[in-house]
Amino acid sequence: MAGKRFTAYSPFRVSFGGGGTDISPFCDKYGGAVVNTAIDRGVTVVYTPDDYDLEISSRDFLKSILIGKGTGDNEVLGKMSRLLESRGISKGRIAINSGVPPGSGLGSSSALTTALLKLIYLIQGKTVDPWSLAREAFSLEHDYFGITLGKQDPFAVSLGNFKYMEFAAGKEQSIDLSQYQNFMAELEKRTLLVYTGNTRESTSVLQEQVEKSRDGDSDIVSNLKVMKNLATEMRDSVISGNFEGFSSAVNAGWHIKKQLGKKVSNERIDSLISFALENGAQAAKLMGGGSDGFLLVISRHGSVQQLQKALMDSSNFVVRVSFDRNGTRAYQSEEAE
Repeated sequence: MAGKRFTAYSPFRVSFGGGGTDISPFCDKYGGAVVNTAIDRGVTVVYTPDDYDLEISSRDFLKSILIGKGTGDNEVLGKMSRLLESRGISKGRIAINSGVPPGSGLGSSSALTTALLKLIYLIQGKTVDPWSLAREAFSLEHDYFGITLGKQDPFAVSLGNFKYMEFAAGKEQSIDLSQYQNFMAELEKRTLLVYTGNTRESTSVLQEQVEKSRDGDSDIVSNLKVMKNLATEMRDSVISGNFEGFSSAVNAGWHIKKQLGKKVSNERIDSLISFALENGAQAAKLMGGGSDGFLLVISRHGSVQQLQKALMDSSNFVVRVSFDRNGTRAYQSEEAE
């Protein structure tokens, strides 16, 4: 007998600049600005109804749980099961598959949260717009899952596309940069992601910045203001078609970001970035809060193939990416017996 299957997907995001200015309390007081894009890798969450207690399995965590069977309060899957149960979903199977390991700096936590929420709405037969979905996902990650994150992540993946975003207290807005098609196409074909070989837990990396910002540390506040201005420069460079200016702002942003905390970079990251710049990269930076995960590398014109081959001597995972015009989406299908 055929049955229903519900599937939700969220893309990951690449942040070109401004990351860190979207974190409270800085963005609440001074406003934050970022340039990011959704990409063609992401998280898929599938729900298959049946008559048994809810099972949640994750290929990436290499773990499965059942509702009511020893799910610890601090475990992600345990909290996820309680969230689903609170929304009336206590039977069936949830399978989570991700394109990268958790903690890789590509907004994977927000991708999973937005996909899960979108799935819940689909199962309940309800609709939700991308902005409301992002706001709800941010609240869940911050307040329920206890994750320190910037506001850009859930909005980047829920809305999708290549864009400039501004954040202030209780207000978000976005400017579509994909309308500058020649620039976007050139950036897309020059972009590489390079895995450093390890992941990290973003909350611990970002905590130093949050605490210093809350205390009004003048150096942190000054650096974040510079990073905000650099994101605005990136936006203007896209509009004017200034690829050199865009790349310079990426490099300048990384230089400033390394000053935000002791855990942002390390010898391995610095070495990889230097190697990339010496072998055909025009710009390079580490994604996410810092410490480990994925590097964003932008090649010089016509050098992406040569650069990718060179970087594969230093990393087992070096990939080209495409930008995703769409954000979080979900659909229902019939499952054959």
